Amino acid sequence: MKKSKILWLLTTLLVAGMFCTSYAAEKAEAPQAAEQVSISFDLCPSIQVTSVSYYMKKYKGAPRLHFDVKIKNISKGDKRFRLAIFLPDGVAGGGFYPRKGKPPVIKAGEELSRTFPMYFHELPSEYSIMVQEL
Repeated sequence: MKKSKILWLLTTLLVAGMFCTSYAAEKAEAPQAAEQVSISFDLCPSIQVTSVSYYMKKYKGAPRLHFDVKIKNISKGDKRFRLAIFLPDGVAGGGFYPRKGKPPVIKAGEELSRTFPMYFHELPSEYSIMVQEL
């Protein structure tokens, strides 16, 4: 009788293991091709956007969309800028470049990067970035 219980237990574990393996293989299919993201820029002539990246990261208790934007002052003078990021669902974010300082400016030829958390819970299919000189 003990042998039949052990045999039944081993058979049950084997069937459960096969089910879990097939389920995991089904979920681990080849990743889908990345979606094309539409980006539009409205930039003042004295800056150049050198990099833009976005990702999901936990912020204030929930996963939120974050943007990292690096800009370069290509004018001959020291300037301060205002950046705004617009998503299609009406969500917007942004801030000043630089945030603080005495005086709060980016020197000619220098770059500055900032991270902007957005109250948005998924990756965007499109977005626009606007930069104004102050």
